[in-house]
Amino acid sequence: INSIGSPYGSSSPTSIDPRTGRPFGITFPEVSLEDVARGGYEVLRQFGIETVACVAGPSMGGMTVLAFAAQFPGVARNIMSISGATAANPFAISLRSLQREIVRNDPAWRGGNYERGRGPRQGMRMARKLGTITYRSHEEWDQRFGRRRVAETTGQPGDFRAQFEVESYLEHQGQRFADVFDANCYLYLSRAMDQFDLAEHGAGSLDAAFAKFKGVQRTLVLGAQTDMLYTIDQQTLIAEQLRKAGVDVEFHAFPSPQGHDAFLVDNARFEPVIAGFLAKLGEGLGDRK
Repeated sequence: INSIGSPYGSSSPTSIDPRTGRPFGITFPEVSLEDVARGGYEVLRQFGIETVACVAGPSMGGMTVLAFAAQFPGVARNIMSISGATAANPFAISLRSLQREIVRNDPAWRGGNYERGRGPRQGMRMARKLGTITYRSHEEWDQRFGRRRVAETTGQPGDFRAQFEVESYLEHQGQRFADVFDANCYLYLSRAMDQFDLAEHGAGSLDAAFAKFKGVQRTLVLGAQTDMLYTIDQQTLIAEQLRKAGVDVEFHAFPSPQGHDAFLVDNARFEPVIAGFLAKLGEGLGDRK
């Protein structure tokens, strides 16, 4: 189910405002991760589905899983939170704040009123490059690129074209992202991650918020020890809080060198654990229609 606020299908700043015949842009309502979770819930409701075997998600999706379980007790019989958090830490907030500023300072952003296909491409490119640096660990960058140089380096004095392979990689990532993702959608979802705080579902108490998870039978919590965006301490906190709430928890802190992106690429570690967890759930579904 696509996230509300994303440009890939659900309602978002790219949607057409029927009052003007133009995209909503920054007049679109503010989006929260609770809204994203509710979007998934409403789809289930439209299909007449009252409970699901498992709700799963990584990164922003891992936070959305927690928002779902807190808002709709008893709907998810089991949950899987991968590299998520109960709330963004100051490092992640400061990083995303700078990324949003980079996008908004691109003259092509035009206060969010840019024409389709003419948005702040350079701002998006730079924001993505900055983010990509934090998605992997120092160890990963060193192993993957080291100080290897590209085939052609600088030409004339003062020419600051990429000299190192890691620079070329970041440029590729930035250009590709700027080609496919809408800037206003990026700003909305980035802010939604910063604003999320599960404790708000318990009047400021995580204990009270996780008390709403008692209908959850089993939980799988996964994270990478090298993740600097959603640190392993944050994964540990989720697991500890769930145990305090009486939920059966399986927790893994993988020594993956790939940092936050580990759940995308470290298949050797993540796949068997996820498959095993889902297999256990399947064993308990034999008598269900």
